[in-house]
Amino acid sequence: MADGARRTIVRSYRLHLGSETELRIQVKELLFDDHYLSKVIEDKKSWFTRMEVLDLIYHQFFFTANSLGRQPTTSQFFQPLAPQTLALVAAAIHCALSEYATGKKVTVMFSQDEYRGKFCPSTVMNCITAEATALIN
Repeated sequence: MADGARRTIVRSYRLHLGSETELRIQVKELLFDDHYLSKVIEDKKSWFTRMEVLDLIYHQFFFTANSLGRQPTTSQFFQPLAPQTLALVAAAIHCALSEYATGKKVTVMFSQDEYRGKFCPSTVMNCITAEATALIN
């Protein structure tokens, strides 16, 4: 998951371009208030709608016929997406962005110890609108 998030953020945010200062500012803005997970649509914060989040979900869980989201034995865990899956995706992208926080890439371990509690399913559920929650449940 972390490697997929790394590829996604480099491609989506073009992190290989620009100076260290520009990169540090860009990453700081994305991490501030979890902006990498949401965007404002008609004066409302809309969570898990950024293309890079959807891109990571697609490539990790649905891209090939062998992907977990397309297997008969595991597809029920991904259709619809569970809050736990969204929490895992949020944590992986946060980890990947954190690697560029200084303006230079420094590998950050994506581990349960490091990210425990930062993006728990209850936190994710608080971010999702009532309409979206109805679709998840």
